[in-house]
Amino acid sequence: MEFERMMKQLFTEEDSARAMAARLMEIAQRDIHAAAQERVSLLAFLRGPMERHMAYEEASMFPLLVEHGLGPEVEVAIKQHAAIRKEAENLEAATTDEATARAVYLAARLMMHHTNFEGDYIYPELSRTEWHNLVKATMTTGE
Repeated sequence: MEFERMMKQLFTEEDSARAMAARLMEIAQRDIHAAAQERVSLLAFLRGPMERHMAYEEASMFPLLVEHGLGPEVEVAIKQHAAIRKEAENLEAATTDEATARAVYLAARLMMHHTNFEGDYIYPELSRTEWHNLVKATMTTGE
């Protein structure tokens, strides 16, 4: 079933982002030079899979969540997306190991907060049937 596959993918992506964020936060706190080594791969993740995930949510999921009465939660999630994008810019602009480690830590922390927020405040608000209808609607609009 396409719905089941899409939902599994969404939650798998969120779980992966949380695990990566926890690992990166630990590295950044332990060793700034090791954190600086994560710069290229973290930027690739933020600019690639994370950006695609956020853009999909913004274009396809969030408008439908607003229709389901989750406007305030969506506003918070959009602000979190903007903060993650801004931290990616800071990471890209970092020129020292110290600045890079700080940006790695902050980007990871923002990802952690965002995925936890969605899991705690958005996803539980919808029943399985509502999730099914929401994903089905995104599939039929060509998103």
